[in-house]
Amino acid sequence: MRVKRLLFVALIAFPMMGMAQSRYEEVNDSTPKAKLENMKVNAAYQQWLSQYEEVGRKINDISEQYQREVDKRGYPKKKTVQRKIELVSQYIDLLKQQRDTPDLNQNLDTEKLNSKISMWQSQLDGLTALLKKI
Repeated sequence: MRVKRLLFVALIAFPMMGMAQSRYEEVNDSTPKAKLENMKVNAAYQQWLSQYEEVGRKINDISEQYQREVDKRGYPKKKTVQRKIELVSQYIDLLKQQRDTPDLNQNLDTEKLNSKISMWQSQLDGLTALLKKI
């Protein structure tokens, strides 16, 4: 009988102990997740992001056209290279804008972004050299 009573008291006490140990964590605006959510709402970021995605989509499209021309003729058409140069330049400008604008560069790995800019700049240099040869 005593064991049953002890077991009964233990079963009642454990859930209460579990409740006492749980704690409420306040989420404030300084958490990385909150900053990311704020950026998603930020109008400037949304405008930049739509331009960034659009230019990226156009680069992919022109790259496919570029590859088709290379596969067919052995080299791309001059106007395709010129268009790709324009788009890559726009893309680099958008990356620099992201790096240099406080509203856009919250929680941003600037080393990674600078590396990305350098990679795209190298591609732009290669396209410019190719354009001179065509």
